[in-house]
Amino acid sequence: MPRHRLKALKARIATAAIAVSTAVRWVSRTPTLIVWSGVGISVLVMGVAVALLYEGRLLVLARASDNQRNIAEVMERDLELNFRVYEASLDAVVKLLARPDVEALTPALRRELIFERAGASRYIGSLVVLDPQGNIVIDAESEMPRPFNFSDRDYFTVHRDDAQAGLFVSGFLHSRLRGNAPTMVLSRRITRADGSFGGVVSLAVDTEYFRQLFDHIEVGRDGVILLLGKDGAILMRKPYDETVIGATMAQTGRYEALPPGRDDHRIYPIRFLGRDSLMSRRFLSNVPLTLIVVTSSEETLAPWHKRVIEFGGLFLLLNIGFVATSMLLAAQLRRRLRAERELSLLARTDGLTGLSNRRSLDKILAGEWRRMRRAGHPMAVAFIDIDWFKRYNDTHGHQAGDAALAAVASAIGTALQRPSDAAGRYGGEEFIAVLPDTDTMGAQRVAEGIRLAVDRLNLAHASSDFGHVTVSVGVACRKPAAGESVDVLVKAADDALYRAKATGRNRVIVAPDGNVPSAASTAT
Repeated sequence: MPRHRLKALKARIATAAIAVSTAVRWVSRTPTLIVWSGVGISVLVMGVAVALLYEGRLLVLARASDNQRNIAEVMERDLELNFRVYEASLDAVVKLLARPDVEALTPALRRELIFERAGASRYIGSLVVLDPQGNIVIDAESEMPRPFNFSDRDYFTVHRDDAQAGLFVSGFLHSRLRGNAPTMVLSRRITRADGSFGGVVSLAVDTEYFRQLFDHIEVGRDGVILLLGKDGAILMRKPYDETVIGATMAQTGRYEALPPGRDDHRIYPIRFLGRDSLMSRRFLSNVPLTLIVVTSSEETLAPWHKRVIEFGGLFLLLNIGFVATSMLLAAQLRRRLRAERELSLLARTDGLTGLSNRRSLDKILAGEWRRMRRAGHPMAVAFIDIDWFKRYNDTHGHQAGDAALAAVASAIGTALQRPSDAAGRYGGEEFIAVLPDTDTMGAQRVAEGIRLAVDRLNLAHASSDFGHVTVSVGVACRKPAAGESVDVLVKAADDALYRAKATGRNRVIVAPDGNVPSAASTAT
């Protein structure tokens, strides 16, 4: 790799490392962010889990749809093939009857010859030849034709009235030849040599064929297979129910309306028998039959539901554990940060008065001094000392002395109005108020406010000339010069404090800044 590219890569890696480190430090110091990050990650994980489970649901339904489509196609092929055999049997009989040599045979030989091929077909309920009046003249099941007339049946009248009717498939009917057994009939016209109507060949289909076919197909515990005739009557049902055979779906009162259209390749999501279901429908091409295969969506999705409960519960427990861990970490971090803040506060404040301690006060003085030097603004300092505080401790005790120190510190803090002002304990009974961006007159007003605030405390001080606790204040103000230390300002305020104590205490003395004469304010 060229040197310049390597150098650029190293720079990018270093930048990324810094960014990651910063992010980690930022997150690690934000307990709430840790909790929300845990919640966000949990939501993301749950979202991925839901997406995967939903995709699994779609795959299960897709496989079920493909399986159902395959079942319908297999059954459709079987039905169409068998009905082609039936049709071929009818055609064979019609062709044989048209031959003069067959007509010359004895009735027994003619019957045997005519029905030899047709008899090989499975599930033929009855096969008869009807004369032009509808009477049976040749009967596949009896040498002596049974004495029945079918001139009222539609499969007879349609051929009598229409020479071009071709293959006719009846609707649902009860067979007169088989004790009113449910059946459907296929028929062909017999046309004489002169073109006149010579009768009908009819073949009744034994519905046991459909039942045997359906019994070999597995559609689940709640699945249903229906075969409808051209009149909408139910020819067969799985599971078998004799009470609905011959009735239309509407007449049973148990089935919802089927979707419209004749799309043989769609899988319809429908309500069927009160259940959410998937339906496949086939319209047979060579006979007017409709095949319906229905499977229960609930049964199809049962394995998926079990998987959802198992994996969903596992994901939920993991996420709850993850969020709980995040909350524990956040709580631990809060305790740590609270302890750090307390330690930091203890390092910066005086434990007795609550004001900044000497170390913190020195940092404030130096920082504000540099800031005022950059801005070119003046800075003031008020040096405060409690009058005759040693006498107070000797008279009232050190515990009372500590209480008096805390009360004076509170009064000083209350007297400072601006956020930029600060106060700290300089040592013993001495305090310093830092007043950045303040001129001499402003500093004197603040100092007088501090003196009055302490005076109003009215803390009894038997050893004081004033009878209560008071303070003396020395004030100094100046613009920082280049190379000049803040110690100059503190020294000037200390000198002014010395003069205030030397001239009677309980007063404010302002140190001269070279342009303004010194001033003093005392208690009235």
